[in-house]
Amino acid sequence: MNKNTNQEVDPNLIQAPEGLDTTGVNAPKKDTRIKTDDVMGTKGLTFADFGLSKDVQLGIYEKGYEAPSPIQEESIPAALKGKNIIARAKNGTGKTASYSIPLIEKVDTTKDHIQGLVLVPTRELAMQTSFVIKELGKHKKIECMVSTGGNPVKEDIYRLYQTVHIIVATPGRILDLASKNVAKLD
Repeated sequence: MNKNTNQEVDPNLIQAPEGLDTTGVNAPKKDTRIKTDDVMGTKGLTFADFGLSKDVQLGIYEKGYEAPSPIQEESIPAALKGKNIIARAKNGTGKTASYSIPLIEKVDTTKDHIQGLVLVPTRELAMQTSFVIKELGKHKKIECMVSTGGNPVKEDIYRLYQTVHIIVATPGRILDLASKNVAKLD
């Protein structure tokens, strides 16, 4: 029996972290893939240990992340303290979440201006990164926008007149928007 919902526990679903009210949130399926040490060699921390808001923890839970990976255990606390980080980890070890979670946590959604910028080299990576940020920031109501070459700049300009908290962009496009004083990055 799940203490949070008083429902039978399904062994194929991720159980909600202790104390996190997941009412109305669909439990994600467990990841049954074999995991190597670069993903599993952790200190045993939980996402709650980072002092994250309940809305961010709900996004993490709903995304299906059970516990922080080693790269996340090292980088999230440092980023939450405002430290600059240089990190390296293999594909699939949680790098995007390691910088997205602190970024989402720091955004004040009562303010309607750009508070975070993620620079990426390609349109494809911008789309992937934005998708992760939108999923993790869903319960906090984060407004995330992708801005890359290949799309009409007029569409980006129109979107920037609406609320945008985080922009995921390629360097050329964001420089263009900033030089036109449309993307205010102060």
